[in-house]
Amino acid sequence: MTVLFTQHWNTAPGKQQAYSDFVMTRYNPTLERIGIKLVGGYYVTVGTGPRIIAAGLTHDLAELEKALASREFEEITGGLMQHVTQYQSKILVPTGRVNMNAYRVQMGTWKFHQYWNLLPGVEQDYTEFVKSEYAPAMERLGLPVEAAWRGVVGSGPYIVCECAAGSVVEIAKAIDTDAFRRVTFKLRDTYVTAYDSRILAPTGRIDLPHFMQAMLKGF
Repeated sequence: MTVLFTQHWNTAPGKQQAYSDFVMTRYNPTLERIGIKLVGGYYVTVGTGPRIIAAGLTHDLAELEKALASREFEEITGGLMQHVTQYQSKILVPTGRVNMNAYRVQMGTWKFHQYWNLLPGVEQDYTEFVKSEYAPAMERLGLPVEAAWRGVVGSGPYIVCECAAGSVVEIAKAIDTDAFRRVTFKLRDTYVTAYDSRILAPTGRIDLPHFMQAMLKGF
């Protein structure tokens, strides 16, 4: 079972360059070394909460627990705290309602995240709605659902619907349509509560090294 570990924070005032150097040269390599495979670094351009989101995968909860309990994670997180404010973290697992077999680093990809809680007693109908109506509608709008996560540790709405696009313009065009408004209204009116959304831009601190590594393989 794939497990997603997300961390959220703001860069401390006056520490932007030191923060960037720390993340690229120390923080990201340490997480990779202890078994947390980084798959995304994002900046929240539209929406609430801390502005930076870092996402990493492990194969299962036991592997994540081992990484989080390590001395290396304790030390590198202590270093991170010298550069950031408003730190939060979450642990999520797939909901099983969306095919996520190809989930991986997506270079240069913007994200449209939607968050919600399920209303009591609607699970079966909600699952059918997601598979037969919601996911196909988002696909037609150019915002395919790349992943659907259920929070097991952390605050906030516990369902995360993760859609992908090539640019913020593509996201803006998709969500400013009657088709998006109709399917989202049905979702919010019938199945969920505490709905929220964010638009995330790639920071480049995670996907760029993967791009450079892939490019250099050709030399």
